[in-house]
Amino acid sequence: MKHPYPGGPLNEIPEYYSIPEMVKTSANIYGVKTFMIESSEQGRSINFTELAESVENLTRGILDIQKKPVAGIVGSNSIEWATVFLAVIRAGGIAVPIDRELPISEIHAILHFSRANMLFFDERFSDDVQNRLKEQAKSITLVTMNETSAGQFRTLSGLSIKGRGSDTVIPENYDIDAPAVVSYTSGTMGKAKGVVLSQGNLLSDVRQMLQAVGLKHSEIFLSILPMHHMYECVCGFLCPLYHGSTIVFCSSLKNITDDMNKYKTTIMLGVPLLWEAIYRRVMAGIRAVKGGNLKLKIGLAVSTTGETLGLKQIRKRIFAEIHKKLGEGMEYLVSGGAGIDPDVVKGFEKLGFIFLQGYGLTECSPILALNRDTANVLGSVGLPLPDVDVRIDNPDEYGVGEILGRGPNIMLGYHDNPEETEKVLSPDGWFRTGDFGYMDSQGFLFITGRKKNIIVAKNGKNVYPEELEQTLAKSKYFLETMVFGRSSYQKGEEIWVIVVPDMDLFISQEEAEGEQISPELIQSKVSDEIARINKSQPSYRRITKFLLRSAELPKTTTKKVRRKEALKEAGLEQEAAFKV
Repeated sequence: MKHPYPGGPLNEIPEYYSIPEMVKTSANIYGVKTFMIESSEQGRSINFTELAESVENLTRGILDIQKKPVAGIVGSNSIEWATVFLAVIRAGGIAVPIDRELPISEIHAILHFSRANMLFFDERFSDDVQNRLKEQAKSITLVTMNETSAGQFRTLSGLSIKGRGSDTVIPENYDIDAPAVVSYTSGTMGKAKGVVLSQGNLLSDVRQMLQAVGLKHSEIFLSILPMHHMYECVCGFLCPLYHGSTIVFCSSLKNITDDMNKYKTTIMLGVPLLWEAIYRRVMAGIRAVKGGNLKLKIGLAVSTTGETLGLKQIRKRIFAEIHKKLGEGMEYLVSGGAGIDPDVVKGFEKLGFIFLQGYGLTECSPILALNRDTANVLGSVGLPLPDVDVRIDNPDEYGVGEILGRGPNIMLGYHDNPEETEKVLSPDGWFRTGDFGYMDSQGFLFITGRKKNIIVAKNGKNVYPEELEQTLAKSKYFLETMVFGRSSYQKGEEIWVIVVPDMDLFISQEEAEGEQISPELIQSKVSDEIARINKSQPSYRRITKFLLRSAELPKTTTKKVRRKEALKEAGLEQEAAFKV
């Protein structure tokens, strides 16, 4: 540990030499304990011993085809996806997780840029792989992870069966600082940017997270985010594997609460949009009950008094009905991927949940900072991990500057892209996150916004769109907003916003008040609401114009808004044009 650590002593966590060693050790310790469950009609599951055996068999099957596998993996969260990921690393190869929402042309580009020689895919991709990849990517071994595509391609089960009877020697020693994963975080036009992570990077991140947060071996994780994203892959998959916990793969977003209750899950990783939606639903449910608001106020007052008297888990008992709906065992709600409205965090905590916010990027494997269950500061993304250094570069008068991080979890670089690597990674290991923020006197980190999104007012003040978006999110009239800057000669950059109005609210108000909904009415209400919010802001932070949008904002699979795409769809950003 490189700095004093609020929240008490760190948890004692074993240190593994490699990911294969972690798999083997977990199998020896936890044996027939269930590791993964698929919430589906079949309800398949696998224990720690079975997983280790499956990985060994598949590893031999892979090595019989490719001695140095570089394997793309594209598909839904599943036992197969997890097994392939571990087997590729066990074989001494490189896993290339791919976003399952990408079109086949972009999947092909990632395979090309990563120099993949294998692709493991779900049945939903069978037609595209058959029609587009089979001829264009002849050097790539194509393996379906589902039996329904058997006959057209090699199958995962076929490789495993052959591997079981193979005498191929599996590596026992690994260079844990060599590339093990290449994760693509941006578009594939031109030279794609793939983050290269080692086994050492990934293991160090998991170990430090467990040192900081006191998770039990009995935790049951509900997995809803896509595993190709390092947030879910590391925190929601490798972490429970490391710690001997259980994972339940949620069947769909609409079944979250059903799966929480059915499997008695205790921890869930989410992104701000998901948590904000769940919180709105909870509060709407309270208000829908006669006298619900009054009961809530009384419950909050009683629980606050109970806590001052030393009554533990008083909030969980008082708000038992809410906990029952979200799963009586649910204890930890974890948010990452973007900033979240502090009122949502505060609201969940008042209802008796432990809400932990963290911060990181794929380049950090992915966690850089995390709140502890024993030291949790509202509005902060937490403390730098125990072996991580964080500093603020060139801070302004308020202590705000670009966040830099250094530690064993920082990436090796961008795949085959030294120019981009040099822009963000210094020779002595400091990584430029591209995020602005500040640290308080205790070492807690606070994020203000993305460097590339900052709006510079004429008076030179920086405006962080993310902060304004959090303020706008409090309005009942707005479902979603995206704040951005537009150049103005008189005012520097003007502040504009794209608003997705909450049509359900407008409809319910029309029914209650007999007011006819029209574009003019919605425009007027939104304008009045923005004017009201502007009054609470300093002059340089006031919104000058807005655009209305009927459909939700375009997002990534981890629910981050695609800002450039939203601007293009609004006709405010043109595609690059090249001279003939």
